[in-house]
Amino acid sequence: MYGSIVFTIVAGVAACNDTAGTNKTNDSLSTASVTVKPSDSATIANAARKKRGKASVSDLVADNAKMAKDAHGVYNRVEKEPEFPGGQNALANYINNNIAYPQSAVDNGTSGTVQVAFVVDEHGKVHNPQVINGTQLKDGLADEALTAFEKMPSWTPGTVHGKKVKTRMVLPVKFELEDVN
Repeated sequence: MYGSIVFTIVAGVAACNDTAGTNKTNDSLSTASVTVKPSDSATIANAARKKRGKASVSDLVADNAKMAKDAHGVYNRVEKEPEFPGGQNALANYINNNIAYPQSAVDNGTSGTVQVAFVVDEHGKVHNPQVINGTQLKDGLADEALTAFEKMPSWTPGTVHGKKVKTRMVLPVKFELEDVN
């Protein structure tokens, strides 16, 4: 309704430790913000009509932690990272086509980053997507990201010593509003 949708995959997909605070992502990207007077509903409606979005994906970033598996056999880092079918461009297209920026978020000027942790098993299936950062975002942004991950097609699994293994991943999804000229 308002043009294309804004999603940016920040720092690509990163393998992660199961330990909080050890994820390595690229935080150098800035987030655009919209300032409107909350008491002026006409200003909010006009600001919402002038917004649109875009989608992009960065290169894969690996966790620098020691390669190890947890009690469930899930690796935090692998020799060969799992890959979305078709690579990074296909992942950007998937996110762009399967996440709808909620209209309430556009209307309220809500933007931010949602980090989704998930496991790619040895068959490439995506399991247990969970928002690990970004749950404070309102207007359904985290829910939209989770819905796309729950429907995600199988990946090429990660490998250790040539063997396919379960790998824990983190994918930051950046929701950003931009002005329409």
